[in-house]
Amino acid sequence: MGFFDKLFGTKKVEKPEAIAVTTEKGAVYAPAAGKVEPMSSLPDPVFSSGAMGPCLGVWPADGNVYAPVSGTVTAAMPHAFGFLGDDGVEVLIHVGVDTVEMKGDGFTVHVKQGEHVTAGTPLLTFDKKKVANAGHPDVVMTIVTNADDLASVEAVGAGDVTVGDKLFQTA
Repeated sequence: MGFFDKLFGTKKVEKPEAIAVTTEKGAVYAPAAGKVEPMSSLPDPVFSSGAMGPCLGVWPADGNVYAPVSGTVTAAMPHAFGFLGDDGVEVLIHVGVDTVEMKGDGFTVHVKQGEHVTAGTPLLTFDKKKVANAGHPDVVMTIVTNADDLASVEAVGAGDVTVGDKLFQTA
């Protein structure tokens, strides 16, 4: 720990290990371990209405978020990530509600836009306590944003999930 770390109380956030995910064509996996929240009861009307596409939330057990598909990172912000999956599915991961207001405070991003990742690659570590103290729900939402271009999107995740459990099956 350096002088400024001691002075300002900052600490380096360790990047978690990747999670091994056995992938299937068209599957979108849980980006966090926790309890699944159905789209209709998410605490943000943009997501709960389905305006951005089929969505499921996970109330995270910890502050680690992982890639839900193997593919290219199309957007990497402290609170949100976009993906173009190798099989054509487009996915948005959004961490928390109104967390953009935190301007990245408490969020450590582990990937860059344009990077190719595999499902289970660490994307982000966030401080659950900082999110709560800022007054924001920390639900991690997974949205299939190109559902209209796909033959079908079925939400299959429910109950308690671990990273890599299937949330959606697309065709």
